[in-house]
Amino acid sequence: MYNTEDIMGTYGGDEVAALVLSVGHTWTQVGYAGEDTPKSIFPTSVGWVDSPAGADQGDDADNSEDTQMQDVSQPSGAGSNGTNSNNINHKEADGGDVPASQSVGAAAVPTKKKKTLRGKYYVGDGEISCWRPNMEIKSPMKDGLVEDWDALEQIWDHAFLKRLRCDPTEHPLIITESAWNTREIREKFTELAFEKYNFPAFFVAKDAVMTAFASGRPHALVVDSGGDMTSVVPVYDGYVLRKGIMRQSLGGDVLSEQVLQQFESNNVDVVPQYLIAKKSPVEPGQKPIVTLKDRPATPSFHKMMQMRVIHDYKESVCQVSETSYNEQNIGTRPQKPYELPDGYNLNFGAERFKIPEIMFNPKDFLKNPTPEQENFVGLPKLIFNSAQSCDIDFRPTLFGSVVLTGGNTLFPGFADRLHWELNSIPHSYKVKLHAPGNTVERKCGSWLGGSIMASLGTFHQLWISRKEYDETGASIVNKKCV
Repeated sequence: MYNTEDIMGTYGGDEVAALVLSVGHTWTQVGYAGEDTPKSIFPTSVGWVDSPAGADQGDDADNSEDTQMQDVSQPSGAGSNGTNSNNINHKEADGGDVPASQSVGAAAVPTKKKKTLRGKYYVGDGEISCWRPNMEIKSPMKDGLVEDWDALEQIWDHAFLKRLRCDPTEHPLIITESAWNTREIREKFTELAFEKYNFPAFFVAKDAVMTAFASGRPHALVVDSGGDMTSVVPVYDGYVLRKGIMRQSLGGDVLSEQVLQQFESNNVDVVPQYLIAKKSPVEPGQKPIVTLKDRPATPSFHKMMQMRVIHDYKESVCQVSETSYNEQNIGTRPQKPYELPDGYNLNFGAERFKIPEIMFNPKDFLKNPTPEQENFVGLPKLIFNSAQSCDIDFRPTLFGSVVLTGGNTLFPGFADRLHWELNSIPHSYKVKLHAPGNTVERKCGSWLGGSIMASLGTFHQLWISRKEYDETGASIVNKKCV
């Protein structure tokens, strides 16, 4: 056993709160342990402008300089500390610049930045939303796994140094991971935390376990539907039952693509806000009268800005039928108006129910599916398959504690429909569905669980200390974080 003070440093007589970081495909949440909401929520996607091939990419070409820009469109839920999503320069606690490749904190050792074709990085809503002719946009996460480590480091830099404005050497760090994360990625996380940022202590927690923990349940069937995928993870006594993990690449992004196809089939162009110079009011269903700006952009930037319009459309208009979809019944429901950025507007009826219906019946409502999408199953079936894959003695407990999380579950009527569908499947179990009504709690379930757990006094003995890392290496994470 090692001294708690080796991990939780004491400064001025007070323990310094741990940092909690949850990086998803769409959103990144960061804040301090013990708080009930993240201090900051910002898009996980990063932007960069490619440098010409063969150009000098030495120390002078790193990301240590950038244009100061005000974040005029900080996402809801972002911290109230008034920080801007400006450039992603590394800042020490006193505000000084640190070279992008240099470790953070007192033990920093300058190292030369490796050559890359990527130029400046842009992180944060205000930065990636600002039009730049050659800026590419990409999320470093795919299917719950890291696929771009350079971009992920920019996310960490922005979270700790720009959003929280803290010194990583003074705070332990807990991060969340997917239940199917690999040993190699976990070890890379550990190396990053100790070698680059010099955190005094570190821990990796399964996001499903943290979501169950946030809902006060040691056993749960955690249903997480986000931007790029939907997963069902059984948790029992705080441990993931790996054989019951079910996931598929059906999430908010697929629904957004379907909305875009829906508009295109009606000869409606979704023109993002960055292209609008001037527009005039038109009657519902009429072609827009709009003047466009001459702003050439990369396909990835244009698609991101289109998806933001679609995302707003889904939040404002779409709804889930509380029982199985019936065209005749849906036709009697009230229509909802929506106006696109270019002025085109319409009252939407049945089509606003068809999009989220894909989550429950993809075979009938998914248009032009890819070969992978043809194998998608409805969410109720995915949940049932997950529970049935577990030991028969666990099933009553799991069905009695289905926990809903993820932004894609926030459609009005989603929880009621899922409960109805689960009870419609022939089985002998009593189904209880826990769906937090609070938007932040639903979106940030895994972050909240990490915040609660890292603030408990009994958790101190679970941290991976710097001393343990130095003695054992990065593989220690696979022994202590199970």
